[in-house]
Amino acid sequence: MKNKLLVCTFSGGRTSAFMGKFLKEHPKYKDFEKVFIFANTGKELPETLDFINKCDKEWNLNIVWLEASVQDEKGVGTTFKIVDYDTASRIGKPFEDMLNKYPLPNNMASNCTRELKQRPIDKFVKSLGYDEVYTAMGIRWDERHRESNTAKEQNIIYPLIYDLQVDNKFIRDWWDRQSFDLQLKDYEGNCDLCFKKSLKKRLTIIKERPEVAKWWLDMENEFSNETIPRFDLRTNISIEELVKISKHPFTTAKDLHELDKQQHDLFDMETDCFCKST
Repeated sequence: MKNKLLVCTFSGGRTSAFMGKFLKEHPKYKDFEKVFIFANTGKELPETLDFINKCDKEWNLNIVWLEASVQDEKGVGTTFKIVDYDTASRIGKPFEDMLNKYPLPNNMASNCTRELKQRPIDKFVKSLGYDEVYTAMGIRWDERHRESNTAKEQNIIYPLIYDLQVDNKFIRDWWDRQSFDLQLKDYEGNCDLCFKKSLKKRLTIIKERPEVAKWWLDMENEFSNETIPRFDLRTNISIEELVKISKHPFTTAKDLHELDKQQHDLFDMETDCFCKST
């Protein structure tokens, strides 16, 4: 019988990376075998992959890089394949493989999360043969409304809620003090043009990185149908329409942490005093 296993999934963001370092070092979790996993969809920005690789090397996490292995045969579920930083897809291959079998993911049905993240990770963890498995979720104190009601039954733990009670400001301030950081604005993380991002964020990304829209446009044109005509069923705006809108003036998304730092810098600036005594 193997010891109990603690699974820490890396999303590629600052919060999950901080949690990974915390779990590796904190004595509370010393009795757990630990595995750190990143499931690559092929649609993360290059900076995300660079960041994960840097965390792995700096902190010696031995991150397992997974990609979905979508099976063509009906009734046969998605499995996994192990890749690494060098071989991980940068062109959306796992995502496109999923689209060849399953419907276009959308706000109502996140097939991408299920097939590209959950199932490969679950299959990999099961292959390790542990009898007792716990999963650490990188949900912060300021996101605690997202905590699952069945967490205890599923052996899900929330270290950033119950051990540390950290919020987004704490995470960003912590990373400001490190020797490296994720080189993305806070609205650029995860899949580059994910339909779950707000309209403002997606328009800003297309404006700043117009090349990312082509893959999403091609996939939407190839795999849409009358039932699911586009990725975004919330705003009902197609990728083609997004590209057109992005070429007109709009209020862009901002990195709130960077704005906060700029405001502090402004107040901290030393200037000549204009209050001359008479």
